[in-house]
Amino acid sequence: MPQPLDGLPQQERERIQTDLLALKIIYSERYGYATEWESAETHVPTHLRGYFQQRLNFYRTAQRHSI
Repeated sequence: MPQPLDGLPQQERERIQTDLLALKIIYSERYGYATEWESAETHVPTHLRGYFQQRLNFYRTAQRHSI
């Protein structure tokens, strides 16, 4: 059974996976689980590390406003 992301270009799949990793880290932070986003960042392709940082900041800001 094909996955929904299979038909997307590689670059778009990498962006989505990077965004999901940022969400996972923020979720863990929100619920008090230990996270090491610095080590998770090593799993992000080099050209998307700035995007990863932007998404972390975006979700952290959104989290503060929703509480």
